[in-house]
Amino acid sequence: MMDRLKGIYGAIKHFFVNRWFLFGVVALLVTVFAIWYGAWWTLFVTLPLVYDYFITRKIRAWHHTMLEKHRWWRIGWGVWCALVFALVVGVIIQMVVFSWNIPFVVTFVAVFAFALWSEFKRMTRAYRWVYGWVHAILFATVVATLIQLYWFQMFVIPTGSMESTLMTGDYILVNKVAYGPRVPMTPLSFPFVHNVLPFSDNKPSFSTSWERSYRRLAGTDNVKRGDVVVFNFPEGDTVVLERAAESYYQLLRDPREQKYGKTEQERREYILNNYTIAIRPLDKKENYIKRCVAVAGDTFAVKDGVVYVGDEAEGYIPAKQYIYDIHNKKSGNVQRERILRDDEVGRYSDTTLYRLVKRGDAPNNGLGDYGLNYALIPHLASGESAQWTIDNFGPVWVPKAGESIELNDENLAMYGRCITAYEHRSLKVERGNDGVVYYIDGEPVTHYTFLMDYYFMMGDNRHASLDSRFWGFVPEDHIVGRASYVWFSRDPETGDIRWDRMFKSIE
Repeated sequence: MMDRLKGIYGAIKHFFVNRWFLFGVVALLVTVFAIWYGAWWTLFVTLPLVYDYFITRKIRAWHHTMLEKHRWWRIGWGVWCALVFALVVGVIIQMVVFSWNIPFVVTFVAVFAFALWSEFKRMTRAYRWVYGWVHAILFATVVATLIQLYWFQMFVIPTGSMESTLMTGDYILVNKVAYGPRVPMTPLSFPFVHNVLPFSDNKPSFSTSWERSYRRLAGTDNVKRGDVVVFNFPEGDTVVLERAAESYYQLLRDPREQKYGKTEQERREYILNNYTIAIRPLDKKENYIKRCVAVAGDTFAVKDGVVYVGDEAEGYIPAKQYIYDIHNKKSGNVQRERILRDDEVGRYSDTTLYRLVKRGDAPNNGLGDYGLNYALIPHLASGESAQWTIDNFGPVWVPKAGESIELNDENLAMYGRCITAYEHRSLKVERGNDGVVYYIDGEPVTHYTFLMDYYFMMGDNRHASLDSRFWGFVPEDHIVGRASYVWFSRDPETGDIRWDRMFKSIE
């Protein structure tokens, strides 16, 4: 019996390591990816290379022949191997031993010189062993980078804005195929980090010497109301490094920042002269996670903390929570600032005994509660919108590609950043005796047609979330992916692993 099982195992193993089987699998993957990426023409090069690697192996034989016959080929190949060795080993040494503030070129040149010397002399066993690891690291990096860019990516939740759906210290898996992965817009970037090099003091991990325009591959779905979405922070193009957790634009808007100046222009000049400013491209803005409450074309409003699209209330979210004052009518006691999830409110349903009061009714004047002391959109509002609160907000129309708005002061307050910052159109307003004239890209217009879809995002911790109520709409080109699972969770205060949250789906 054992011999028979060994025979079956050997046959299966032989099948899966058969070079024709491996060629078929790799060729299929390469073909599918090339068609998905829209670069089918690359198959004329990649498929012959894959066929030769697994089947004919003529390129490898030709390479060995060239190494034996031509000194110039040996020199070129040695330089190339030394460069690869220096790139991988040099980066590791720089990260582990030195600070990234020391010029990387010093480490790189030193390792490259050693590798080149080893290539031109007889290779030692130690060098060969390290070089084997270099190839393994390089291969793993390429494969993992492709998976991270086009399939899924892992993130950690840094704040409590999505509690209790997501907790600080949750490690989540983000599905990029759901909405279609975004082709890298800043390709020259250090792998596995977002916008800052490891062990560095805010040193960029990317180069803007090569940038590409926005493009998204085909996905399996569209962003829907109720989805938990990861996206690039729309106001994250300019960052005050010493106050990176806050929006630069909010610092300019905030009238309480009197030490910076009384006007927005004075505050801008103070920040520029006293802080370090970083400019980040779109795909290197900080990653945020919120729940999509309204999609392109929706007209929605928030009433007593609940989002309505038309007359339809948002779906039930058990872990959504608010801050309440709980009034006990019998005793007269009041429990202030009590956080309750939606699925916990039922215990106070007896209206003869309890009265619940949500604490989200500070008007849109920059004087709210619980740390959300920021002006809601439209900023510097007047009229009805000046009375909006985080619990009673709107109605607001979410821009949709191909649809137009009339240009007026009220609409520009709400949608002006969409036009200028996200769709990169120049906007000029001239006021005269004959009225107001609006110019888009130098042309006088009365209406503006949007180029992209937009979304409105809110945190499930509705009274402690800086979200679209404060900084506005999320453009489609900022969308990263849909949050799918919590694969690991650790309490940041105690360090304890939250076993009950592991492998939990995100709803």
